[in-house]
Amino acid sequence: MKKMLSMALCLMLLAGLVPAALAETATPTLDAIKAKGKIVMMTNATFPPFEYIKDTKFAGIDIDLSQMVADKLGVELEVLDMDFGLLIEALKGGKGDFVAAGMTLTEERQEQIDFSMVYIKNGLLVIVPTGSEITKLSDLAGKKIAVQESTTGDIWASDNIQGAVMQQYKSAVDAGNAVASGKADAAVMDKLPAESMVKNANGALALLDEMASEEDTAMGVAKGKEDLVAFINDVLQEAIDSGAMQASIDKHMVEGAGD
Repeated sequence: MKKMLSMALCLMLLAGLVPAALAETATPTLDAIKAKGKIVMMTNATFPPFEYIKDTKFAGIDIDLSQMVADKLGVELEVLDMDFGLLIEALKGGKGDFVAAGMTLTEERQEQIDFSMVYIKNGLLVIVPTGSEITKLSDLAGKKIAVQESTTGDIWASDNIQGAVMQQYKSAVDAGNAVASGKADAAVMDKLPAESMVKNANGALALLDEMASEEDTAMGVAKGKEDLVAFINDVLQEAIDSGAMQASIDKHMVEGAGD
């Protein structure tokens, strides 16, 4: 009887009658990662508190979360650091398994890659020198605006600030430093990095009260790797439910501000 059932199942598999069941349990991407013994995360480590370098080592919220992913898989975590604008193409080209870079989920990016669940509700803030005449978003018109290239801050400022003189930098830190040094009138960047930068400025920088936009932060995965997306989602949800996510945010808002 068992032989007959086994033969029947084999025939059903060959006939393609149970693909849905197989799809639910198949984990080709995870299996390949386990086979090579490591998972490769790609980032731009100039974006504290999400990712930065401290004492020659990678640190940050995304580093902590990526390590959780690697630990749950039982593999080593390898971090590839590159310019933010190169991350999506590098992911599509198979240079890494996923992107964790404080990346905002946008429709344009969703056309190119898949995303995990949203793990941080973020937004864009504007940094100005303390005592600046710029007190609201409309005051940014015609000003010198510093941004990290290819980010949503870059896109928002280009699209929404009339007459802006755009200054594009390789990192959010450089954009913030441009304001501190007087090279730029303001900088536009994600909420957590902006707050971290102002905290480290010894009173030289301030934030506008008005938020430029609200955004969702998620991790990126190449299309067709649904099993990896589902696995990352499980890890992120566990981190949120256990409090590990908030603990990481609190830690790196302090430690990342010192870099």
